[in-house]
Amino acid sequence: MTNVSSFLPDVQPPVFFDASGKRWNRILNALLAAALSVVLALCAVLPGATAPLRQGQLNQSPDYPRALLAQQYLKNIPKVGYEQGNEVFHRIALVERRDGTTLLKDPFSNEVWREATANEAKAIGKRPYAVEAYGLPPDHTLMLTFDDGPDPRYTPEILDLLSREGVPATFFAIGENVVENPEIFRRIIREGHMVGNHTMSHIDFWAHDDASNRQEIIGEDRVFRAADNYASRLFRIPTGNPENNTLALLQAQQLGYLHVNMDLDTRDWDYEPGTPVPVPDLDGLGHVMLVHDGGGDRTATIEMLKEFIPKAKAQGYRFTTLEPMLPDGFVPQRTADAGLPDNLTFGALTAYLVTPSVVMNWLFWFGIGSLTILTFLFVVLALVNNARQRKRKWDPPGSRGWPFVSVVLPVYNEEPVVTKTLDALKASEYPHFEVVAVNDGSTDATLDVLRNYAAGWPQLRVHTQPNSGKPAASNNGIAQSRGEIVVTLDGDTLFEPQTIRMLARHFVAPSGAKEVGAVAGHVKVGNRRNLVARWQSLEYLSGICVTRMAEGLMGAISIVPGACAAWRRDALVKAGGYSDATLAEDADLTLSLQQLGYSIVQENRAVAWTEAPLTLSGLFKQRLRWTYGNIQTLYKHRSMLFNPKFGALGMLTMPYALVSVVVPLIFMPLAVAVAVLSLTRGEWQAIALFSAFVTATHTVVSLVAVVMVRESPWHLLIVPIYRLIYEPLRAYVVFGAAIRALRGSAVGWYKPQRTNSAELPPSAADHRPLSPTVP
Repeated sequence: MTNVSSFLPDVQPPVFFDASGKRWNRILNALLAAALSVVLALCAVLPGATAPLRQGQLNQSPDYPRALLAQQYLKNIPKVGYEQGNEVFHRIALVERRDGTTLLKDPFSNEVWREATANEAKAIGKRPYAVEAYGLPPDHTLMLTFDDGPDPRYTPEILDLLSREGVPATFFAIGENVVENPEIFRRIIREGHMVGNHTMSHIDFWAHDDASNRQEIIGEDRVFRAADNYASRLFRIPTGNPENNTLALLQAQQLGYLHVNMDLDTRDWDYEPGTPVPVPDLDGLGHVMLVHDGGGDRTATIEMLKEFIPKAKAQGYRFTTLEPMLPDGFVPQRTADAGLPDNLTFGALTAYLVTPSVVMNWLFWFGIGSLTILTFLFVVLALVNNARQRKRKWDPPGSRGWPFVSVVLPVYNEEPVVTKTLDALKASEYPHFEVVAVNDGSTDATLDVLRNYAAGWPQLRVHTQPNSGKPAASNNGIAQSRGEIVVTLDGDTLFEPQTIRMLARHFVAPSGAKEVGAVAGHVKVGNRRNLVARWQSLEYLSGICVTRMAEGLMGAISIVPGACAAWRRDALVKAGGYSDATLAEDADLTLSLQQLGYSIVQENRAVAWTEAPLTLSGLFKQRLRWTYGNIQTLYKHRSMLFNPKFGALGMLTMPYALVSVVVPLIFMPLAVAVAVLSLTRGEWQAIALFSAFVTATHTVVSLVAVVMVRESPWHLLIVPIYRLIYEPLRAYVVFGAAIRALRGSAVGWYKPQRTNSAELPPSAADHRPLSPTVP
C-alpha cells in the first residue's frame, strides 16, 4: 500500500483560473470598446453612404414625391408627348400656367422644359402635373436592353453572342447581382456596353417606404462606382410601366436619374422554360428592345437572339447603345472615382449577399468532406479493431493466476444508488479483488450504508475524508488499495459480472511495443426511460463502439472514462494520480499516461451501466462540465497537439477535438445567420441536403455500432431526431465553456440528482463462473 500523503499530487490551480479576477473585466471592456468603435464608425460613414450622389435645387425632401403625387387621382394622370407612341424617356412635369400658356417644368429646379401644346393643355386641365414621354430612336436603329442581370450563367453567353455579332447593348443591372458577379459587370463595361440602374433588388416602389426606395437606387449607383469606377444616371423601373409607377419615376427623377423605357417588348419573361421565344417583326422604325439576361431561364432568349440579330442586320438595322439618344449629362462615366461611402456600401453588401453564400458553401463542402472521410476512416478502423478483438486468442493468466484488482469507488451523497452499485460488484465473477470505497464527506447516509454493507462483505473496505472532490477521493482510494490493477467506477455505475475480468485480462496478456497503462470499458445508459435518456444511449453507443474502437486501433484513445476503467497501478503512481486542475480528470490522466509512453486500449465487453440525466436541463449541465473539462485538458496538454511523437493521438484525435470546439465558436453564429437568411430567401435546398447527408452518415455509424455490440436496433429510430438535441446542446456547451474559460472563475463540479433508475439488463445476471483457463 502506498503512503497516502506521498501519493496525493500537489494541489494545482484549475486550468484557466484567474486568481486576480480582473481578466473578465478586461475582456468586457475590450468588447465594449470594439462595439463602441463600430457604432461610431457607422455613425460617421452612414450619412455619407446613404446620401444622394446628386442634389437638385428644389424639393429635395424624401417625402416630396408622394406629397406631389397625392395632389391628383393617380389613375387619371394626364400624359403628354405621346405623339408617335414609341418615345422611350419619361418624366414627371410640373404644370405652371403663365399669361395664358401652360408650361411644363422640372419639379426639382426652376427650369422650364417647354410649353404644352393646345391639345396637351386641354388634356392637362387644372391638374398640377403630368407624365411626359419624349425621345424617339432613329429609324433602322435597334437598341438592345437587357434587364435583371448580370447572371453567372446567361450573361456570359449573351456577351459571347454580342461579341461574335459585333453588337453593343445596354444592360439594366440589378445591384445585388452586380455585387455577386462583379467580374461579369466589369466584362460588360470592358466590352463597350452600357449599364443602367434597375434598383438593388428589383422592388415594387409602392410596397416600400421612401427611405428604402431611395436606397435601392442610391445603393446601386454606389455599387457601380465601387465595382468598376462606373457612374450611370440611367434608370429603368422594375416591371416598367412608368405611367402606373409614377412613384418610382418621380423618386428616381428627384435623385437625378433619367428613366428609360422600351417600345419593343419581346416578353421573353412570359414564356415557360423550354418554350421558344418568337422572333420580333421589324417595321423600319427605330426601337428600344427589351430582353432579359437574368431573373430566370434565358436559354430561349439566347436562341431567339441568335436568329433575330442576323435577321435585323439583313433588314438594314444597325445596333447601338442608348448613347446616341441621351441628353447632355446622361452618358455614363467610365472613370468615376469611387469614394469611401461607395466602397463601404459595396463591402457591406458583399458581406450580406456574398459572404454568407461563400461561407455556407465552404461549410457545406468542408462538413461533407470531413464527415465522409472521418466516418469512413473511423468505421473501417472500428470494424477492423473489433474483428481483431473477437479473433484474439486469450491465453490463461499463467501460473501466477489472475492479478489482484482493487476497485476504487469514490462516493459523495450516493445513498439512493450505492447499494445497487455494490450488489453488482459483489456479483462479479472475478476471483481476486477488493473494493475500496472512499466517502468524500457525504452529508446524507452514504457512509452508514457503506459501513453496513462492509459488515457483511469483507471484500469491501470503507474510508472517509472531508469533502475534497472526486479526484482527491479517487487518489485516496488508490493510495489505500493493494492491487496491482486499479479499476474505477462511479457511485451510480453497475458493472456486469464479466466486466472486471474483461478489463484485467489486458494486463496479463503479452503487451506490444508499449506496456498497457489503462483499459477503457464500455459505458451504457442504464435508465432508458425517456427520449433524453435514449438519445444519450445512442450517443454513448456510437461514440464508444465506433470512435473509441477506431482510436484504439490507432493508439489514439484520449479519454478513459472513470466510470468504467482499469489502470496499471505503477502507471497511476508515475502520473501522480488524478489531478484537480481540470473538470475532466479522467481525460487528463489518460493523456498523462500517453505522455509517459503507456498504451491505452478499448474493451467493449467490459460493460458498465450508468444513470444518465433524464431531463434536458440535467443533460446540458453535465455536458457543460464535460466540455469545459476537456477544453482545460487540451490546453494543459497542448504540447501534444500536432506532435508526431504521439502519433495519431497528437496528429488526429486531439486536433479534431480542438477543431470541434474552435470551429463552432467561430462559424456557428455565422452558419446560423446564413441558414436563416437562406431560408428567408427560399434557399433551403443546401441546408436540407446537408441535413440529409449528416443523418445518413450517422445512420451508418449507428448501424455499425448496433451490430458490433449486438445492441437493440431501436437506437436507429433516434437518428432522425438526433440533431434536434445535439445542435442546441453543442452551442450551449461550446459557448458556455468558452465563457467560463475567459472568466477564469472557479467552476464547481456538477453532480446530477440520483434517481436510482439505472438497471442491469436481465442477460447480465445469466453469467457463468470464471474458468481458470478461459480469459
